[in-house]
Amino acid sequence: MKKGKHAVCLILAAAILLSIVSGCSTPVEKSTETGVEQGTDKGVEAVKTDFTIATWAAGTELKEFQAIIDSVNEKAAGKYQISVLSIPSDYYVKIATYIASKKTPDFFWLTQELISKYASLGAIADITEPFSKSETLKPDQFYEGVLSSAEYQGKYYGLPWIANPMMVYFNKNLFDDASVAYPRFDDDWTWQAFIDTAKSLTKVQKDSFGNDYKQYGYIVDGWPNIETFIWAGGGDIIASNGTDVLIDSDATLKGLDILNNILSGGITPSFSEVASLGTRDVWFVKQRSAMFMGGIQDDFERRASELPEDERFEIGYAPMPVGLNGQASSFDWTASTVMDINLKDNALAYEILETLTLAFFEWKVAPPIKGTVGNVAKIDPRKEGALETIQIVLNQARSANYIPEWNEINTFLWVRLYVKMLNDTTFDYISEAKAIAEESRKLLANRKQ
Repeated sequence: MKKGKHAVCLILAAAILLSIVSGCSTPVEKSTETGVEQGTDKGVEAVKTDFTIATWAAGTELKEFQAIIDSVNEKAAGKYQISVLSIPSDYYVKIATYIASKKTPDFFWLTQELISKYASLGAIADITEPFSKSETLKPDQFYEGVLSSAEYQGKYYGLPWIANPMMVYFNKNLFDDASVAYPRFDDDWTWQAFIDTAKSLTKVQKDSFGNDYKQYGYIVDGWPNIETFIWAGGGDIIASNGTDVLIDSDATLKGLDILNNILSGGITPSFSEVASLGTRDVWFVKQRSAMFMGGIQDDFERRASELPEDERFEIGYAPMPVGLNGQASSFDWTASTVMDINLKDNALAYEILETLTLAFFEWKVAPPIKGTVGNVAKIDPRKEGALETIQIVLNQARSANYIPEWNEINTFLWVRLYVKMLNDTTFDYISEAKAIAEESRKLLANRKQ
């Protein structure tokens, strides 16, 4: 989904969610121990054993998902039954509509930036107590940077089932042809070293017909996200306390300097040029960009192997560069399975949540728990050569400090800052960042306490 369309969908979903606050229908109470439903209007009791999970999966992915659910149901041996609700389009708008109409799926997926919004509106269950007491799946088993994405105001609202932190993919053939050393796995692999490497790989080449074309060292077209560059400077958007805005901090502005140096340094195609070849990943596959920052589950290995034999190349892997604060940060896309607020304290529902999560760990790259990086190669054997790098970036995995107002602030940063930097390397990004910071502070000041 394109970023602009995604933002519009999230705004619409947020508007629908606000209707939850004014809802006044009779609540459904559920027993802590047995999953008993008590319709308080009629006084009728029934043990809840039928549950629904919503997913955005479609096509082949949906078939795989259904197979997982079928297996879970079979092992449950009648103790409970889970049905699948597939929402392959406008997922968040439809989820918000279900919630507003009091027809919330028992379980559903949320990406990291939405946990705080849904939690603040009282739409999803706080699972802190059963999660902390569990003997099956404990908080300290997760990579800290992944688990934090399911946390809001010190409480847990979901179980992450996937981790997809970024790493640097590079074309070994282009490095060898230019006699450029491969990226190092130490503190010398800084953002400046990354930029210098990209410069060494940016040159004019000839195609098979003798025509000149530009080979770039790297490509930026709105990806990686702006957090990646802000973290490179040691900055952030929102502080970990969830209230302080850091967009205009010195460290954040230094991170934007790094982004501007990349955009104005000639090492990436211009924003307008990217579409001439296709999407950003196509530039890497077609060997027009020597490096690419992508998630660990990106399937460049398959795509490279399917090229005509004379166009194939060997892929190398490197961790994210070290920032000005001496730390490397790998933005992690992740998703959690959450529970309907009406299932809070329902022991059976939480048991199902754990069971589903453990099953998902066997499905996608990469499981978000420590000590399982070897499973990546079992899930996708083509990732065998990347395991060392994958382990490093899992340890460095990081999400932003998401708050209920995140979508609005992120839209400011995308529309008013990042897009303008992409289109105009002389744009006064410092002044705009300061203006966005002030507006973000006003936005947070209006938050209902």
